[in-house]
Amino acid sequence: MRKLDLAYVIDDDEIIIYLTDKLIKKSDFCERIETFTDARTALNRLEFSLKTGENIPEVILFDLNMPGLSGWDFIDEFKTLNFEKPIPTFIFTSSIDPNDKQRSFQYEEIKDFITKPLTKQKLDKILRLMED
Repeated sequence: MRKLDLAYVIDDDEIIIYLTDKLIKKSDFCERIETFTDARTALNRLEFSLKTGENIPEVILFDLNMPGLSGWDFIDEFKTLNFEKPIPTFIFTSSIDPNDKQRSFQYEEIKDFITKPLTKQKLDKILRLMED
């Protein structure tokens, strides 16, 4: 499996961000990772990258339950942005609500519903799904 260049992780829990960052770096999942503790900042960063021609992420992992913009709000705004090629997104959440998983199927941008905690096996699954 090929190593990604840039990944975004959006989660309001700083401990999850820290642990996810460490695992991703240890797993050699990607060259660079940008982390965000709120979805609005991540959207602003994406819009800035589009305007300036900076590298955009090859994958985005985002939590559902966040203050301010929820994960659902994030994906609704994300899908209005115009990227040259689609950016695969993955819900990365502690939610076990079957309605959340069912709702995720309504978004073509969402490739999978991944429950916390993140593991090497789950990162490998993300890479496999991105190759499809």
